[in-house]
Amino acid sequence: VLVLDAEDNVIGSASKRTSHEFTKEQPRGILHRAFSVFLFDESTGELLLQKRASTKITFPNVWTNTCCSHPLHGMEPREVDTPADVANGTTMGVKHAAIRKLYHELGIPASEVPVEKFKFLTRLHYW
Repeated sequence: VLVLDAEDNVIGSASKRTSHEFTKEQPRGILHRAFSVFLFDESTGELLLQKRASTKITFPNVWTNTCCSHPLHGMEPREVDTPADVANGTTMGVKHAAIRKLYHELGIPASEVPVEKFKFLTRLHYW
């Protein structure tokens, strides 16, 4: 995952497991980029939910929004956004990451989730 400083700059990388470990030395995990996708059926307004696999590192077997994951270094198209991209909502990198994960986790082809249909809502920190 993309490790961040307090100003949202990418300063390195860590494994998914390490970034989500809560220890005495690291009581809040490691600050990193992540995203959540909420995919709605345009005709009914229904939200597509999924039950997370039992093998997931975080929240196994939990019903959740459509898809959650992390943008990655070295992907094409590029998945790394700058703090300015996040601040002004032009987060093309994370949108590309979302499209990649929708296919990987749910088999939804990119043609069914065009990047211009994604809406960036906000950035948040949670513990």
